[in-house]
Amino acid sequence: MSSTSSPSFFKQAYFFARNAIERRTNTEKFIVADKTRHEVLFSDGLMELRYYPQQDSHTFELDGDAVTPQAQQHKTPILLVPPLGVFHWIYDLMAERSWVRFLNANGFQVYLVNWGAPSKQDADLSIDTYVNHWLKTAVDQVQQHSGERQVSLVGYCMGGLLTLLYAGAHNNGQIRNIVTIASPIDFHASHAYGKLLGWVKRYTKRVPIPKAFADSKRFHVPGDILSVLFKLTNPLAGVVSYFDLVRNLSDRDYVKAHLTTREWFNNMPDYPGATVQQLVFDFGIKNALAEGRVRIGDQVSDLSAIKSNLLSFAGASDKIVSIEAAKKIMDIGTMEDKTFMVVPGGHAGVFAGGKAQDHTWVITAQWLAERSD
Repeated sequence: MSSTSSPSFFKQAYFFARNAIERRTNTEKFIVADKTRHEVLFSDGLMELRYYPQQDSHTFELDGDAVTPQAQQHKTPILLVPPLGVFHWIYDLMAERSWVRFLNANGFQVYLVNWGAPSKQDADLSIDTYVNHWLKTAVDQVQQHSGERQVSLVGYCMGGLLTLLYAGAHNNGQIRNIVTIASPIDFHASHAYGKLLGWVKRYTKRVPIPKAFADSKRFHVPGDILSVLFKLTNPLAGVVSYFDLVRNLSDRDYVKAHLTTREWFNNMPDYPGATVQQLVFDFGIKNALAEGRVRIGDQVSDLSAIKSNLLSFAGASDKIVSIEAAKKIMDIGTMEDKTFMVVPGGHAGVFAGGKAQDHTWVITAQWLAERSD
């Protein structure tokens, strides 16, 4: 071994050991999500609305690509809508992979809904609350704060579904653009579980729903169960990811990125029981969304009545939401300006994977820029 390589070897060994110990004893030091500067504009129990003012004035890097902030601001603000079952900070995962920072640098006023962390005591939280109350209030607040009448909504997975449901029930011209990412409409078209739902619908049409199923607490799903179910969609990924971590344990930035991303899948909030009930029976078994109309509380959401411009993404290798399940909105939607795109990535990768910035992010920013002034 040469004299020049020895110090490098021992230095790497030192950082390997230090990071290995800190990863076990002080994990929170490596979690860098939700760090972008923001203001809380409104809160209502679990839910809050955030505003992200201009962040950067100089060129910075996102996943190795240089991003130069725009001085000119687009007129139409963006409201980011996260799914349920994950935390809002997936839109602000880390400084190098942040939707809010990227859109902000591309000249948009950025707002974000935070659904909070429901517990078993919140089992009665229904889609009615999320769509007809919280999301409706969030849009109203964005209008007031920005001074603009029209707003763009960007929703990932269930966040896109909530966005479409809101637009189908409350669109009075205030929603200019909608972007959905891996959002299912035809639940029966999604892989094996879609076939199972279709089978259940066929053979239980005349079977009354047991009274026990009326209790929302029976359907409440704890976050740790959600985490296990998500990982089961791609069990080998966890093994590969672990070995990648071991190989790069001397690189502190890599460890931060790895553990922050892992936190997304390891730390999931509960899924409220009343919401799960409607997902299972109305959206899942009955597949009501595929027919274009569904009742949400005292409102009827008619997806065919949405006139907002629509951009919808599906992941080429998504094992949760199939391309066909997401594409169904193209058949239902009657808007003049609608685009469907299949981009690289699985269910998480299409939104925040290594290729997402070059595809989903850039396409979204360019598409919105052309429709936001």
